Amino acid sequence: MPSAEFRSLGVERVDPAEIDGLILDACIDLAGRAGSWDPTRGVTPWTWARLRLRTLVVAYLGQFTDALPEEGPAETPAPVMVDGGDGALAELDTVSLLRSLAGRRPELRLLHEGLDLVSAPPQQAILLEVKVQAALGDPSPAVTVGRMTGVRPDTIRQIVKRLLDRLRHLAAADPRFAPLADLPLLGLAA
Repeated sequence: MPSAEFRSLGVERVDPAEIDGLILDACIDLAGRAGSWDPTRGVTPWTWARLRLRTLVVAYLGQFTDALPEEGPAETPAPVMVDGGDGALAELDTVSLLRSLAGRRPELRLLHEGLDLVSAPPQQAILLEVKVQAALGDPSPAVTVGRMTGVRPDTIRQIVKRLLDRLRHLAAADPRFAPLADLPLLGLAA
């Protein structure tokens, strides 16, 4: 079964010893979790185990990425600083990262331009950091970013909502920015 999971993820060749090791890991993991399977929930044990097996295979494989060019960014942009609430400044470098990646990817360049048109860098930093935290699986990204910036979580959520609304309006009103509506990162796609 692990080899089928590897194939479904686009991995064709795996060392048989690695598969054997993963099968042992899966057996140990499933044995420890077997008590959590509940027949009253309507999920068969092999379906329940298959989902866990897929999770183990994905964790084993890791995340594939494209290599960045060796020359690196042309310039190192200054980090965005926001008020930490107690008078101290906190660095949120997601805007700097977007700025440096915008030189390489046209859709990121358009996103960067759109953000510059509808918001200030501190608001951009909050939006991007909330999205990063959410992508990392944070169940309460507004709370996390609120702690980082010293801003109340409800205010963080309001900033994010208003900024996304402005981006939606920009994408609808200006044909040049229409591709922003298709960016899943911002949740603009219908």
